[in-house]
Amino acid sequence: MNGFRRIRLFSAAAWAVGTVVVVALAFLTFPSMAINPRTGELLVGEDADGEDYDYPWDTAGAPELEIVDGVVHGTRAGGYLRLPGGSPLLTLTPATGNDQDEWVRVYQQKGTELDTEASNWEWPGYLGALYPDSDVVILPGSEDGLLWFGESLGDWTATVTYPEATPMTDSASGKGNALLLYEGDALSGRFQHTGTGIFLVGAVTVGDWNSLVNEVDEVDARASWEPTDRVVFQVESDTGDGSWTITLDTPAGTAPDPAPTPAP
Repeated sequence: MNGFRRIRLFSAAAWAVGTVVVVALAFLTFPSMAINPRTGELLVGEDADGEDYDYPWDTAGAPELEIVDGVVHGTRAGGYLRLPGGSPLLTLTPATGNDQDEWVRVYQQKGTELDTEASNWEWPGYLGALYPDSDVVILPGSEDGLLWFGESLGDWTATVTYPEATPMTDSASGKGNALLLYEGDALSGRFQHTGTGIFLVGAVTVGDWNSLVNEVDEVDARASWEPTDRVVFQVESDTGDGSWTITLDTPAGTAPDPAPTPAP
């Protein structure tokens, strides 16, 4: 065994042992910590495990919010917004002037039942949060639903827009940000990015949002999503000169189109 290899093995072993020790000390020394979104109070230990956080649908008398002139005004108490079935795709963006420390969780509920004990009540899915330089994309369902807003440290305002999603079939490519609507059977695909800059892709469905890709610069990744009749791919790629391509997989059991018969 040569000297270089001994040094590399010793360094690797020392790093591994050191990592285990640091993790063990951190586990034994540092308690769980979190911030109560209503009061800003620092929670330590058992109180930080989420037991003190009230979901907006668990709050008695949660206020009903409305979209007025393209704007939603919310309070620190949270509340809900009604989503009529068949509504177009919409985006919520924090208005300029909101507190830079503001953070509002957004959830989507299928159906309009407010009684959490009712048999037809469905647990709302987390869509993301409203905070500076962010937005939340919502795909309404065919039936009426609710959009819930969590507690926050202060009042807030969000603008509402209705972007046009670009329909896609088995592939799409481009540069910059995009919203792509897919209505097919594919449940996985390949996500590529060449050049510089971020490449983020989220899967927006009715009542849910999932991160598929969260990378920078050169990317060649695969990802999948839950079965659904339609999904909007939210692409963010606006910080560099990169271009991207999304290629969806052919669903199992789907035969490819036959090759054309050569001319005689």
